[in-house]
Amino acid sequence: MDKETKKLSNSSTKKLIFLVFLSVLLFWVGVMFYFSTRPPEKSHQQSHFAYRVIKRIDSILDFSNTEIFRKVERRIKILWFGTEYVPAEMVIRKTAHFGLYFIFGFLTSLTFFWWRSDIIISTILGFTIPSTYAIFDEYNQIFYQRGSSLNDVVIDSAGAFFGMGFSVLVIVLFGIVRKIKTSGRV
Repeated sequence: MDKETKKLSNSSTKKLIFLVFLSVLLFWVGVMFYFSTRPPEKSHQQSHFAYRVIKRIDSILDFSNTEIFRKVERRIKILWFGTEYVPAEMVIRKTAHFGLYFIFGFLTSLTFFWWRSDIIISTILGFTIPSTYAIFDEYNQIFYQRGSSLNDVVIDSAGAFFGMGFSVLVIVLFGIVRKIKTSGRV
């Protein structure tokens, strides 16, 4: 295979992978939009179902009685709610916010890095796009008889920040592995 054909093949592969990343990212935005448009009673049912599943897992693994779990739970409650006296179901709801936006930040950052190969742009967009979406998401919830909360935007943005940070870690690790592989071939 000559150099031009190989270059064209690599370019086509890169575009295809970018389209896959972009499709997954847009699918994730759709999933998040679906959850934010649920009426209050449906949202409560979903979080209560998650609570029951977690309680069932805990009855088998007994992780909630560990010292580390209690410390992390207490710190999260104080950080997110300002008090440690919060029902577990509220913690689950806010953890879901954090987790959804963690994935959103991760996917956004990774998608833009694959597209532009620029770590600065991908980190900026990996944080700002999900954080901006979080603002609009909270505003959108008003139209579905759900409350909107600045606290949720902060939790969502924190999730996006950590997701973006995780993608940077993954990108750096892949870069190191690639460098080691190529230096071994020389």
